[in-house]
Amino acid sequence: MSAIRLIQIGAGGFGQSWLKVATEHPNVELVAVADIMEDNLRLAGELTSLPPERLFTSPELALSQAAADMALIVTPPQTHKELAVTAMQAGLHVLMEKPLAHTYSEALELLTLSKGHNMKLGISQNYRWRPPVQTVKRLLDEQAIGKIGYVEYEFRKAMKFGGWRDNYKEILLEDMSIHHFDIMRFLLGADPVDVMAHSFRPDWSWFSGKPSASAVIRFEQDVHVHYFGSWVSRGQETTWNGDIRIVGDRGAIEMIGDEVKLWLGEAPHQAVCQDIELIVMPCDDRASSLDNFVAAVVGGTEPATSIGDNIRSFELTCAAIRSAQTGQRINISEFRQRTEAENATVRSVRHTVE
Repeated sequence: MSAIRLIQIGAGGFGQSWLKVATEHPNVELVAVADIMEDNLRLAGELTSLPPERLFTSPELALSQAAADMALIVTPPQTHKELAVTAMQAGLHVLMEKPLAHTYSEALELLTLSKGHNMKLGISQNYRWRPPVQTVKRLLDEQAIGKIGYVEYEFRKAMKFGGWRDNYKEILLEDMSIHHFDIMRFLLGADPVDVMAHSFRPDWSWFSGKPSASAVIRFEQDVHVHYFGSWVSRGQETTWNGDIRIVGDRGAIEMIGDEVKLWLGEAPHQAVCQDIELIVMPCDDRASSLDNFVAAVVGGTEPATSIGDNIRSFELTCAAIRSAQTGQRINISEFRQRTEAENATVRSVRHTVE
């Protein structure tokens, strides 16, 4: 198979780690890097050995001058929609870092625009590809615990990032919870129906926004999820994946500290616990995400986290934020319809003005 030629847009801190993923993939050829910061480009050249003429200070120049098959976008969320559209117009498939867009309105608009191009558009939800998550998914696909009734999900970290994260109003929900919400959808194989969320800022928080939040989410098949997360936790932390207990009519699956246990039996004193060996993945999570997307491009299939799939994870995130801000339970379908109607009104006004 000939290599997929890739342009990476964005070579900042996280983008630099993506450069390593892109250059090490056996079926990918990194042909250009674009970043508006010259220091980032200089470092990208050192990391990749790309010649200076393949390092661009403008994404538009890179897309017009470098022959490529796909673009990897690793830039701030505010730029995702515009860059994705520009890349698709240039005839490239697009894989983006999460989140899909800056706002839900932009995400829906990008979904509509993507349907006008015969190109694949995906979002890297790399947590899906981690061994503990894949192992739990296998157990659920095998119906190891029967019919699922509810899920307990907890995430605890004390993170001091600095920079833009310190100023987001709903920093946990906006920047982190989307990983966990996507894991929920992936494991359950279902979409959310409604969400009631509450966010808050403990007195000792170093974030200006709200770094702690809880949410009660009702999924299809009447599965209930109780979620709590905090970036200013005290005491023992969870892993980045969080701790999950999935309870069914035949038992429970626990993913705690990235170790997976299967409990079978109805009464606690009768339950039998089994330590489950983790699935061995051929590569790490982000490499797996890129590999899935490249395979979809080559095979003409849909990537696992295409925009059509990922928008459901993003809209749960946006609905949870809306719920936390209004104190109201948000019905996902109504939230989508209302935002689509608002977008249609904006397009109509814009068309009238033009």
